[in-house]
Amino acid sequence: MDNYHVAEKFDKIGSSLLDLLKEYYGDPGSKPVIQYKSKSDIIADYHRETAPDDGRPLEDVIESFKKDILPYSVHTWHPYFLNQMFAGSSFPAIIGDLLASMMNPTLATWEMSPIATLIEQNTAQWMAQIIGMPKGSSGIFLPGGSLSNLLALTIARNRVLDPNIRDCGLSDERRGAIICSEASHYSVAGAANLLGIGLNQVKKVKVNRRQEMDVDHLQETIQQCRDESLKPFVVVATTGITVTGGFDPLGEIADLLKDEDIHLHVDAAFGGGMALTDQREHLFGGIHRANSLTWDAHKWMHTPLTCSVLLVPDPEILEKTFSQKADYLFHPQQEKLLDDLGKSTLLCGKRFDALKIWLLWNTYGTSHFREVANERVDLMRQINQIIKADPDFVSDYEMVSPILCFTYQNSLIQQLKEPERTLYSNRMHRYVRESIKHSGRALFNITKLNGKDQFRMVLINPLTDLSHVRVLLEDIRSQCQAYSE
Repeated sequence: MDNYHVAEKFDKIGSSLLDLLKEYYGDPGSKPVIQYKSKSDIIADYHRETAPDDGRPLEDVIESFKKDILPYSVHTWHPYFLNQMFAGSSFPAIIGDLLASMMNPTLATWEMSPIATLIEQNTAQWMAQIIGMPKGSSGIFLPGGSLSNLLALTIARNRVLDPNIRDCGLSDERRGAIICSEASHYSVAGAANLLGIGLNQVKKVKVNRRQEMDVDHLQETIQQCRDESLKPFVVVATTGITVTGGFDPLGEIADLLKDEDIHLHVDAAFGGGMALTDQREHLFGGIHRANSLTWDAHKWMHTPLTCSVLLVPDPEILEKTFSQKADYLFHPQQEKLLDDLGKSTLLCGKRFDALKIWLLWNTYGTSHFREVANERVDLMRQINQIIKADPDFVSDYEMVSPILCFTYQNSLIQQLKEPERTLYSNRMHRYVRESIKHSGRALFNITKLNGKDQFRMVLINPLTDLSHVRVLLEDIRSQCQAYSE
């Protein structure tokens, strides 16, 4: 047990960690986004059949991480990291993550985490207020948007499909359907699997070229479910659609459902960040009528993964859906002002994830989040204009949030006939993306959209400015031209 008593080493270890953080955050663009290694090389260099039998000094292990692991890992805090719907994490949030690990509480009970429980509830309430949910809305922090969506659909299933499901399970007499768009996140289908609804009962609504839900077809889909003797118990609307960043028309969807016994869940895992911008009123009309909402703070608010919140207008629905009896854990409380959070979730070991965003919020304030978010929207508008004016680049849509999909096309590609044109273009786009990735100059993504492979960039990285995007577009142009020669 002596190995656990490391207080005398704190100064030395802390110094090495501080140096590592200074180097990582000090000049994030000075090194490649990644020093690429093939999968076979990584396995050859790092795979170990057995765990180490003997230990070594912690300082040596940290040095091994610095030399052997970090350089060959993706640097998400880098101005040319545009690959995911998040980018690195702010330094204060790193501190919050470290302090949460140091405390090592479980937020399942007030007894174990009294102040942490209050902090989580306060932070959830702040996020509900910012996005425009009704007064009194709050929620629960969960490890990721996928789990938040699962719990939201569980609430919808129990509340609308059959109140007896919680105790009696699904019945053949009451078969339910989940309605979402063709572009909804795959976690919706995953939830249908886990909830016993079945993938065949996930009904997909048609979308436009920006992958936003067609409300007329939504109405048809609701009727189709009923024609098939299915009870449509939830509609999942997406704000910040995964591929394009588009927004399902919340106001129209809410109007359609106002007289229906159907739960409206809003997957705002990415799009929730747009509520921090001047576009909130335009994009989130009808949000006050949502029955549940998912929002990932680890995206626009740049906390370490994961930091997701499930918000509901009436927080009592969480305990009504998920509470279980556990006398060894949940004890009677004289004051019922805040109950044990473990009764509002599936989780018992519940991490203090809210500390990351709470510490960041108290360090910077809401005004900082708004400023950074509006900067991303300004960048988005400038890039929209650049793409429109450039004859070599084509986008199928105008961005409404900072996710850009586009293709390169020149006269050679235009001269080809289908299907050769699409096959050639797809090979070129994938080759160019891989070439730039292997070079370490930048990391962006590629996706299938409207029948063809397209470059995809997520532009919420606060380190990325217009000059970086211009350089990257010229890099892509040069690579595409070289491929066509």
